[in-house]
Amino acid sequence: MNREQFRQLAESWGGDIGRWPPEFRDAARRLADRDGEAAAMLRAQSEFDRLLAIAPEVDAARAGRAGLSVLQRIAAEEAEAVREPWYRRWLRSESLLPAGSLACSALLGVWMASTLPYHPDAQALETVSAVFDASAFTLWSTQ
Repeated sequence: MNREQFRQLAESWGGDIGRWPPEFRDAARRLADRDGEAAAMLRAQSEFDRLLAIAPEVDAARAGRAGLSVLQRIAAEEAEAVREPWYRRWLRSESLLPAGSLACSALLGVWMASTLPYHPDAQALETVSAVFDASAFTLWSTQ
């Protein structure tokens, strides 16, 4: 093991070699015993570990103010996310597409019925009556 590997392991796993991966522990102990710079890195990481282990002291009033500000921010976001009234939701493009399609279909049908000449044909009338006759065609019959 060289110093660079030792430094990377010390920064990753801390100053206690017992927490390091087992395959590196013996080599790390030997390097720390014979190399003063590696031992200094290990001491620095141990001091850093002790610093991180100290629980921060937080005043109860400060914690209460922080909690209150979080709740106020959540309430403000919820107030902004109020649903729009129904008439505004209908005026969006995704609501207008089906309504516009229906209106165009109805207008096209009315226009075609009013402009195309009507010639009663017996075969056409029979076809239309067969289509609209409920006894001739149903979804559940085998006809």
